[in-house]
Amino acid sequence: MLVLGINKILKWCQITNGGRTYTCPTKYINGELFFRFKNEWHKVAEFVSDHAEELVEEGGKIFSQPFRR
Repeated sequence: MLVLGINKILKWCQITNGGRTYTCPTKYINGELFFRFKNEWHKVAEFVSDHAEELVEEGGKIFSQPFRR
């Protein structure tokens, strides 16, 4: 399983597992970002790709940046 991208605005991430791509909901638990896959919550930081991008909004502007742990 590998996290390909994170959309913090819409609260989901895109993962790949077994050759398929999935869109999974995300939420913060104790300050850490988790995603739900097959009814289990997983830490994003444990499965994130080195090239993963996150979509964020700051100051009314929307932009993409490399994922920060």
